[in-house]
Amino acid sequence: MTGGSERQIVARLHGRRCSECGKLSVADGRCRLCGSERGEALTLSGNGTLISWTTIRIAPARYAAEAPYTVGLVELDEGLRVTARLEGEPERFTSRQRVALAAIDPVRGPIFGGA
Repeated sequence: MTGGSERQIVARLHGRRCSECGKLSVADGRCRLCGSERGEALTLSGNGTLISWTTIRIAPARYAAEAPYTVGLVELDEGLRVTARLEGEPERFTSRQRVALAAIDPVRGPIFGGA
């Protein structure tokens, strides 16, 4: 990954389960489904399945120096779906491929690679 941002390697992806409706999310604060502020912090596995992906070859100006890069929809083992950057050769990705959290970039969020 290029650009000026430093990646932070992490062992865990953190989430939250709403105490009111039970919805699982990676967002802090209010539940996006019911608006409740009550919730339980969780550590997510960081493992999942690649559902879909696209490679950005002509990026917005802010990310132009990083192109091409790949973004995918990952379904975590806990059932939550997240959009994230993907590491690796785009031609090698396959539907239903197992992936694992590789890092969390402070600006771009989670980055997944092959499991």
